[in-house]
Amino acid sequence: MPPFPALRHATAGSLLSLLASACPAMPDENPFLESLPVVLSVSRLPQPMQDAPGSVTVIDADLIAATGYRNLARLLRLAPGMQIGQERSNAQWVTYHGLGFENPAQLQVLVDGRAVSPLALGTGANVGSLANIERIEVVRGSNSAAYGSNAFLGVVNIITRHTGAEDGSTVRLNLGDHGIADLDARLVAHQGPLGLRLTARRTEDDGFAGLHDGRRANVLNLRGDLRLGVADEIDFTAGIGEERFQRGYPGMPFETDRERTARHTDSALHLRWRHAPSAEEEWSLSWYHTRNDVRDDWSLESRANLPPALAAYAAALPAMRIPASNGMELERSNVELQHRLVAAQDVRLLWGAEWRAESIASPFYFHAAGDREREEWRLFGNLEWRSAPQWLWNLGALAEHIDGGQAQLAPRLFLNWQASPTSTWRIGYSRAWRQPSLFESAVDVRIIDADYGLLQRRFLPNPELRPPRIDAFEVGFVGTLPQLGGSLDVRLFHERIRDLIVRRMVDMTLEPGDNGLADPNLIQRLLRATRWDNVADDVRLSGIEYQLRAKPWTAGELILNHAIVHATAGDADIERNVAPYSASLTWLQRFGPWQSTLSLLRMGPIDAGFGFTPGFRYSVPAYTALDASVTRTLRFERQPVELRLTAINLLGRHQEYANRPLQQLARYGRDKPANEVGPQVWFSIGTRF
Repeated sequence: MPPFPALRHATAGSLLSLLASACPAMPDENPFLESLPVVLSVSRLPQPMQDAPGSVTVIDADLIAATGYRNLARLLRLAPGMQIGQERSNAQWVTYHGLGFENPAQLQVLVDGRAVSPLALGTGANVGSLANIERIEVVRGSNSAAYGSNAFLGVVNIITRHTGAEDGSTVRLNLGDHGIADLDARLVAHQGPLGLRLTARRTEDDGFAGLHDGRRANVLNLRGDLRLGVADEIDFTAGIGEERFQRGYPGMPFETDRERTARHTDSALHLRWRHAPSAEEEWSLSWYHTRNDVRDDWSLESRANLPPALAAYAAALPAMRIPASNGMELERSNVELQHRLVAAQDVRLLWGAEWRAESIASPFYFHAAGDREREEWRLFGNLEWRSAPQWLWNLGALAEHIDGGQAQLAPRLFLNWQASPTSTWRIGYSRAWRQPSLFESAVDVRIIDADYGLLQRRFLPNPELRPPRIDAFEVGFVGTLPQLGGSLDVRLFHERIRDLIVRRMVDMTLEPGDNGLADPNLIQRLLRATRWDNVADDVRLSGIEYQLRAKPWTAGELILNHAIVHATAGDADIERNVAPYSASLTWLQRFGPWQSTLSLLRMGPIDAGFGFTPGFRYSVPAYTALDASVTRTLRFERQPVELRLTAINLLGRHQEYANRPLQQLARYGRDKPANEVGPQVWFSIGTRF
């Protein structure tokens, strides 16, 4: 079934007719600049969207509030090309154009321009609350020229509110089915040149029906902005968060063997000094430190409930219960210097340098070493040159060196042609590298029993991993549609990826004496070893994506996102890891004090999931989801009170992500989804004071 039939078979002619309608000459006043926002995340230079060297989607605070969503990952479904899968209420799989495999690592997540762990998508210590977000900028396409390795396929930059832009405190309570009970309190205060915002948030729910996926989270976040004078300002953020979330499925032999509760704590501290001697120049110096601690204890049981094909192996094993833990401690420190200036009348320049130190401590994941450390150095720059009133060049590059690897250069060149005051075309090329993570290159997991010794090498390290490289070509259009009161953003792309990193099964043999079993390789056949390897063949991604925003009637807005992606690879498993299409249609409407939001989401079939099972393949079927939110604002003696009713997945239960070992069990197979998400409904009441 196609996503939305008219979209799935959209012709080039229909798109060109939309583009043409945006290109007629306009009067001297420039409505283009009035309706398209200034963005920060593409080149690090503040640029009107039509000047940026790449495609970017902005999800602003009004849209965030209108959806009523409780997490960031749900919001990212409203950006073209984003492919999201929800395994359970507390676990999201977030990629751009797929290729996320089990642990997506090709998307850089930023908070106020600083690189953070993807766990920040849970709005933990770094963000505090969705209400603290001014906007989210999603850079759709490789952006390593600005941010380095992890920006391999795209960037999500979460930009929080400056305290100077807030003049009141807020409190909000959510109550709903499946145990939903959230409390979000934000206190804003100003004292002379100092602005402070303290956020306390409690999130709680029992997850989706039929899944062991409840969560309990607490976050405390402090943001401060101190004006030192006309040219200087210091801002800081400090936060701490703790989350306890349920994991696991019944009847599983390994890792998700047992229903259990994991714990994640994170803390963050960020300091930044800005010096702007004039409107044409700014210096910025920042220091950032974060710590993440994950505790997830489980056990391997040799005679767990296995599929019939594996039961014979289990019967030959002695009864064993081996405790283990997926726990790890991750620390990161970062120092960055950045300088922006107007170098000439038509030239703007930005350059900077970054140092980062990262360490991971985990006796389970790094058996031989126990912990791993590395340092990273980056030097970056972007030159913006307006060679003529209608022609704008952007030349950017980033040089990167990471311990254990070779220095790499990520260049980018874009040319933007402003064909009219309401339309701009762009064409460009970029090259990017992604350095293998510490986990991919050094992971070494061994299952050891106190009585029998080494039973299995589950993960093997691969120090010979090569950094994947992507060469990306893009043609884009961005412009306003005065007749519709909206805008259109189109991106055509072709991306070639070399040395993509994937997880593979490894055939290995334990020597006699490695354990005390009669057959030392029995568990190896039951639970085979894996490691991360480079793919021999190139992977190519080609397609088109667009976002159309329109206000066709009074107080109403439509937002249409659509992406068609064609993946070509020598391995069919890789091709299936990319959904061939995704789409969303959002309708926002105001009726006096009422406001409603309706979002229809469609995702194509995708091989998104966790776990390796030899010979078993499973793709999550295409699905459609419907979300809705209705708001009514009241006043009680001049005190505003907002009442909101929000629901997600109104069309019923469906699968978005697969746990393959669970899916393989006889009672599921390929016909019945093993883990389904479903409807959730909650009521919100909030006020400002």
